[in-house]
Amino acid sequence: MPRIAFRLWLKDDPEGIETYVHHHLHPFDGLYDLIRAAGIKRYTIWLDGTDLFLTREGDTPESGESLDMANPVHAEWAATMKPLFQPRVAESGATRPAQIHAYAADAEPGPAEGQMTYLAGLRPGDAARDAVTRAWSLSAIEISGALQRAGVHRAWTFLDDGELWTYLEADSLGAMEETLAADPAWTDVWARISEHLDERTARDGWRRTREVFRCD
Repeated sequence: MPRIAFRLWLKDDPEGIETYVHHHLHPFDGLYDLIRAAGIKRYTIWLDGTDLFLTREGDTPESGESLDMANPVHAEWAATMKPLFQPRVAESGATRPAQIHAYAADAEPGPAEGQMTYLAGLRPGDAARDAVTRAWSLSAIEISGALQRAGVHRAWTFLDDGELWTYLEADSLGAMEETLAADPAWTDVWARISEHLDERTARDGWRRTREVFRCD
């Protein structure tokens, strides 16, 4: 089942960020119905600072393209959210990160409490992006094996300029993280891209992000 990713950015305003979070944790009545009516099976949004990472899953990549923008619920929702975004969202819209790896995409989803999106910062530019894409491609079988050994149900990795986002589903996040950290196949791919990581990720490793919306 395809999973599509999008990137958006909130203004650097703590009050505005929490307004966005509040409305997504407590969405308008009828919003879930609109999402499901558009053919979306699962829809999640993850937050890191001002950065938003949205994932949408459906029977086809086009599922969700038919959201009824004229519906009063959706119109009010859009009007409420629009002032919270950085100007570049109005100017050029969302970006679409490239999927560079998927594991067991058609398997049964893992439990909601075991779902997490992780962010690794990269150095900006084509050199880092191309090197990470190449490393993930050459290590696809090894990465899938490491995810399987860690008990991951399904996984996707997406690449945007300066960012590597990985969505995982497992019964236990802690056990999964511990197993991956000790798996030579997993640590090897990170060693291969170490020179392309930003300072924070090179120091602290990839990090959990904050789930702010879920519609299953």
